Amino acid sequence: MAEQMLTKKPLRLWEWREYNTGCLIENGIALNETGTFIWKLCDGKTTVTEIIDALCRQFDIRHARAQKDVIALIKLLIAENALKLKI
Repeated sequence: MAEQMLTKKPLRLWEWREYNTGCLIENGIALNETGTFIWKLCDGKTTVTEIIDALCRQFDIRHARAQKDVIALIKLLIAENALKLKI
């Protein structure tokens, strides 16, 4: 499933509030700074691959680590009905 996700465009389904150290999604999920960075890019226009690349640039981390973290968070948020994937 991970490889199939790379070209999809995650779309936020819930309202959210941003704070200094992260954000809180309306359904009660709290995200740290990195999670908030990923969440903000889940705009239905940006692909998972583009989110991974942006995370690498922003936080100076290796691509393999960024891919693992982004896909894990997106899967979690899909399971919580906070995101859906668009083609």
